[in-house]
Order: sequence, then structure tokens, then C-alpha cells
Amino acid sequence: MITLRQLRYLDAVSRHRHFGRAAEACFVSQPALSMQIRDLEKQLDVELIERRPGEAALTDIGVEVAQRGEQVLAAARDLVDFARHRGRLLTGRLKLGIIPSWRPTCCPKFCRFCKLAIRI
Repeated sequence: MITLRQLRYLDAVSRHRHFGRAAEACFVSQPALSMQIRDLEKQLDVELIERRPGEAALTDIGVEVAQRGEQVLAAARDLVDFARHRGRLLTGRLKLGIIPSWRPTCCPKFCRFCKLAIRI
């Protein structure tokens, strides 16, 4: 079974084009990341990455798998967001920072539109 972890690692390798930097970005050791990628390749029975000294390049099939994996990861993030916010409206305090040169232009519009008390 393909895991989200494997897809995250493949995505990192595809972005960084280097196993060491990808592992750093994922906060794992390089051997752990490499092992997960190897497992993914075994499960799919294809070579996803051409390993070169100091570089990792995706194969043609690797590019396609990485693109589809991105969609799966986006759907998984969407699912988590949905579950966390299930039906609740966005609530809480909104803090808005405005640079001084925009303040005369933006603040009156926000105050009229949202009826917010903005401290200047």
C-alpha cells in the first residue's frame, strides 16, 4: 500500500532534486527517505528517480507519479481541514497589520465596511 509519507518524500525529492536536501526538508535522515522511496518504487514496480552523484532526477514516469501524488496530498490536506473545521464558521480575533503609508487609505474603508474598531 502506498503511503502519504512516501508521496511526501517523493514530492520533496522532486522539488529539491537532491536526497539530502529533501530529507532535511522532511526532517528525516537521508537513509530513511531513500528507503521509503525505494519501497515506493518496489510497490509500483517502476524506477521513479535516476540517482546520480550529488543529484536526483525524476524519470518520465517519476514526473507523472509525482504530479499525481501532489493531487493526492492536496486532497488529504483538504480532508484534514474539512474534518477539523466541520461546519464551524471561522471564529476568533482577526489582527490586521497595515504599513503607515496605507493607513489613511485603508483604515476608513475597513471601519465603514466591517464596523471594526481599528487602533491607529
